[in-house]
Amino acid sequence: MVRIKDESSGRSVKVTRREPKRPEPVEPEVTAGASRLRRSQRGRGARRVVFTTVLVVLLLGVGWFTARAAIVGLNLDTSNSFLATLFHIKNTKLIGETDGHVNFLLFGNPGGTDNDGPNLTDTIMLASYDTTTQYLHLFSLPRDFYVNLAGYGMTKANAVFELGNSKFSDGPGTAMTTFGDLLGVTVPYYVKIDFDGFKQVVDELGGVTVEVKRDLLDTQYPDGNKGYSTVDIKAGTYTMDGEMALKYARSRHSTSDFDRAKRQQQVLVALRDKAKDLDLLSSPTKLLDISTIVKDHFSSNLTSPEMTRLLQLLSDFDSTKVTNKVFDDSATGGLYATNVEGAFVLKPVDDNYDKLKETVDTILNQVAPSSDQPVEDAVTTPLKVEVLNGTNVTGLAGKIATQVTAGGFSVVKTGNNATKGVATSIIYDGTGGTRPNAIQQLIELTGATLSTEAVTLSSGAEVRLVVGESSNK
Repeated sequence: MVRIKDESSGRSVKVTRREPKRPEPVEPEVTAGASRLRRSQRGRGARRVVFTTVLVVLLLGVGWFTARAAIVGLNLDTSNSFLATLFHIKNTKLIGETDGHVNFLLFGNPGGTDNDGPNLTDTIMLASYDTTTQYLHLFSLPRDFYVNLAGYGMTKANAVFELGNSKFSDGPGTAMTTFGDLLGVTVPYYVKIDFDGFKQVVDELGGVTVEVKRDLLDTQYPDGNKGYSTVDIKAGTYTMDGEMALKYARSRHSTSDFDRAKRQQQVLVALRDKAKDLDLLSSPTKLLDISTIVKDHFSSNLTSPEMTRLLQLLSDFDSTKVTNKVFDDSATGGLYATNVEGAFVLKPVDDNYDKLKETVDTILNQVAPSSDQPVEDAVTTPLKVEVLNGTNVTGLAGKIATQVTAGGFSVVKTGNNATKGVATSIIYDGTGGTRPNAIQQLIELTGATLSTEAVTLSSGAEVRLVVGESSNK
């Protein structure tokens, strides 16, 4: 149960978890064909449902051995070829596994009939698992990214999947080819879930605990009835139901695509923690309930043996071994905003699409951080910032320090900069490149530019923010 703001009265009201409605069965998105890229039927029957459920549960953080123990604990017949395959398969290899990277696309779409563009994939993410270093690299593309769709022309990224279905009778194959070419990688697999499925999974888990570090206000959140509602979530810790968790993760109009991507990551971590707290796989009732939800709202071209192999690869996955690159129009996002025939779109800086491939290639081939170079965990570890006044405006450093603290950062010092007359606020990164996500959040919050100059920081500080005249508003 959570509290949200009632628009009509301004009072906080309780939201209780409702029994999720079970949608009517739908036809598969495309018919499975000879081509591997066209294997995109929805899961059918107990075999595919259980595989999918175990995969989703694993991605929420429940380990492989917990799953195996749960099956044994439930006294299920492991002599059955399906269950034997699930836990003992040895020969199946995923495409890319022997080459070092297993790539798959993750899509999220509104679904239903009451939303504008129910089949548009507003969440688009490339996941690349490095089988050597066991790092998971995530690359988020904004829905408004302007991309070339072969045989059709230029369009927004969120329309590629739907156009692939309507124009070429192969949404998954079209999307995998288009985004793979765009980012310079081969993508043989995809996973797609709609927003109702996400909400129902959260509700089935009894809600998730999320710390909101700063107020979130969005007056243009889609209300599911072709209109808008207001999302008003104050800073604090909440047990969010599915509806609130979706709003928190999906809201975009008052923040940035980068900030939204970080909120989505935060909710996924909360889902993982809740699943672990519930010891989910030892609860047959919950497992079957989520199986039904996944079946109705989830699609993938992974076969059952391939799902099994993916489970094996991710069995001991360390959630701190994640890198996250968000392509957007921020200072380091690689894109810029423009209009094409009256429509808002995002394009690569200098219209150079090859830059995206270079960025992806650099990240995928970088050397993993050493044991003394910690992996970033921006969700739980506040970045330590010293704030120095680079202007002649008295008290400006303290004012900005308050905003930085409210944004979820730890201010360890305020004071005056040695040089005055700074026009635009500047950030000096002393983390050695280990906190790119947190640095980007600080840029988004303050409007500062990132300097490549090395400086000596105060004791305990990881970053220096020199406040300029641009912050005196």
